[in-house]
Amino acid sequence: MSDMGKVIRSGDRVALSHYSLDAEQWEAMLAAPGATLPLLSCWADEHRVYVLLLKGDCPLMASTAVEDRRYLAPSSRFPAAEWGERVAYDLWGVEAMGASGEGQPALDEGVWEATWPLSSRPGPGGQAARPVPGRTVLPAEKSGLTGPLELSFDVVRGRVQGVSVNAGLAHRGVLHRMIGLTPEEALPLVSRMTAGGFVAHPVAFCRAVAQARGLQPGPGVRDCWMILLEIERMSVHLFDMARTARAVDAGLLATHCEHAREAIAFACAEQGVSRRLTDLVRCDGFHAGLEIVPLAQAVVNAMQPRMAQLRELQSVFAPRLKGLAVLAPTQAREFAVGGLVGRASGRSLDVRRREAGMRLDALRSTGSSEGDGAARDALRLNEIRDSLALIQRILGSIGMDDDEPAPEATQEGIGAAEGARGDIWYWVRLRNGKIEAVQARDPAVSLLSVLPDILMGELPEGLPAALRSLALSPSGVAM
Repeated sequence: MSDMGKVIRSGDRVALSHYSLDAEQWEAMLAAPGATLPLLSCWADEHRVYVLLLKGDCPLMASTAVEDRRYLAPSSRFPAAEWGERVAYDLWGVEAMGASGEGQPALDEGVWEATWPLSSRPGPGGQAARPVPGRTVLPAEKSGLTGPLELSFDVVRGRVQGVSVNAGLAHRGVLHRMIGLTPEEALPLVSRMTAGGFVAHPVAFCRAVAQARGLQPGPGVRDCWMILLEIERMSVHLFDMARTARAVDAGLLATHCEHAREAIAFACAEQGVSRRLTDLVRCDGFHAGLEIVPLAQAVVNAMQPRMAQLRELQSVFAPRLKGLAVLAPTQAREFAVGGLVGRASGRSLDVRRREAGMRLDALRSTGSSEGDGAARDALRLNEIRDSLALIQRILGSIGMDDDEPAPEATQEGIGAAEGARGDIWYWVRLRNGKIEAVQARDPAVSLLSVLPDILMGELPEGLPAALRSLALSPSGVAM
């Protein structure tokens, strides 16, 4: 066990993986010698600040009290915590002491009617933010992404330098709207958190709720969720490949990806479910009437004949993505960039490998350390191959019991799912059957921390292609 893990576990155990630390223990955690555990998420409200870390492939959570609206900044040890600290200040008015970064607003662009709107003592609204003169701006509508994210940067000798990211343009307050609802009432909000996670977000949320309630989904539910996740993974990978291909004038590859994705959607519709698998996941299982076996078989039959053509076209156009938007392996590890982007940069995290009942022999893709657009596209195709194999493995032993014990009911739980774009995490605390507190972590948040470095040195006209290759989802940042 690392020294940091020992410090955290010296606190009071609140739930299965959550420890409450006093001020001295919190400071000791941030100053602990030895390896720094990967940070998944950081957030705070008026009363407490939280960090969700990864110990091996298991979550480890620590929290401490906010005193006089201040707390010792996690970003002093975990650079990726800065975004959560900025969000907490904008919403609650709690200040991270000793924070890294420049402390710029994350969400409040100066046009809110009140500052710190969620706090018990909100302040008056600010002045509208003014653009910095001399900076080049890539507006949200030209970013190539399906969601508002704006870049400002300098151009030095024809290359991008000093990138600033404005990712709070579409803050929706979804998490706050979930407070006071039952998990079942909140599920439709979770199911629409991001367009690339109509399955993955609700699965992660439902796993957190089940842990809080001391329940363990049965093997039939578990396998159904796994199959739905793999169908979604293939669809989203095809979407991201097509969008990237369009950006580098690889229209033939894009068209084949779009046709393959449409074939999956058509197979879903033919089986009586929504084309993008919305509203199929329930807290206690899945939508009544869902016939998972014929759905899975229809999707496999639609995709398998297309794989050879897709692989041939991907290899033909791969040189156009070489060297595009490189994420260095050291950055992937330091900022806990997971999912396909992390795996293409040498970080092998895949939370599917920790799931009970997973048919691990089907997960062959390991990625590379190239970390560029070509590596990401090749890995997307390999993961589609693995998804097809995994679905068939599950169909061969669906509902296989693994005797996974139910957790202790503590009214607090952490759930995870490996979505198409990375690991999604939910933490939920219940009281009298309703949500008292909730936090979600989308893989887009970890990408946000490294995006300025990834884009440094790119051609300005190449930024949309770079962003599409990274498959950054703005809706997953400002929730």
